[in-house]
Amino acid sequence: MRILRQWYVAIALLVAVLLDGIFAYRLQGFIFQGDFGASCWFSVVGISLIGLVDDRNVNNIWLCFGLGILADLYYYGFLGVYTVSFPLLCFLAQRVARILPEVFWMRLIVTLIGYALMEIYLFIVFSIAGTISLSISSLVWSLLPGWGMCLIIFLITYRFWVKLVEEHPFLVSQRRYFF
Repeated sequence: MRILRQWYVAIALLVAVLLDGIFAYRLQGFIFQGDFGASCWFSVVGISLIGLVDDRNVNNIWLCFGLGILADLYYYGFLGVYTVSFPLLCFLAQRVARILPEVFWMRLIVTLIGYALMEIYLFIVFSIAGTISLSISSLVWSLLPGWGMCLIIFLITYRFWVKLVEEHPFLVSQRRYFF
C-alpha cells in the first residue's frame, strides 16, 4: 500500500489528462464560439500546482515527461507537443516556486501564466506544422476565455492538488520512524 501512495500524483495526473479530453469533447459547443474558444486543461493546472508545491522533487519532471508521451499518443498519435511542454511547464513552475512566496494568489498568477504559455506554445507549434490557420487576433481573443476556464479549474481543484502533493509526493518514501 505504501508503494501505491507514492503513485497517487501520477494517477491523479492521468485522470486529469482524461478529464481534459472528456470535458473538451462534451463542452465544445459551449467553450468554442466562432474564431475563439477556451481550452479546458485540468492537466496544466495540476502540473503547475505540482511544480509550485513540490519544487524540490525532480521526479515530478520525469512524471510530466511520461505523462506528455501518453497525452501525445492519446490525443495526436505522434510525440512532441505535450512531451516537451508538460515537463517544461513543471520545470518552470518549480523554478518560480523557489523565488515567489507560497501563497494562494501567487500560485494562481503563476498557473494563469503557465496556462497562457501553453496556449501560445500550442498555437505556434500547430501554426508551423500547418495544422491550424488562425490569426494572432484569434489567439489573443482565446486567452481571456482560457483564463476564465483556468480560474474555474484552479478554484475547484486547488485544495485537492495541494493536499495530494503535500501528503503523497511522487516517488518519495513516506516511511516514518517511531520510537
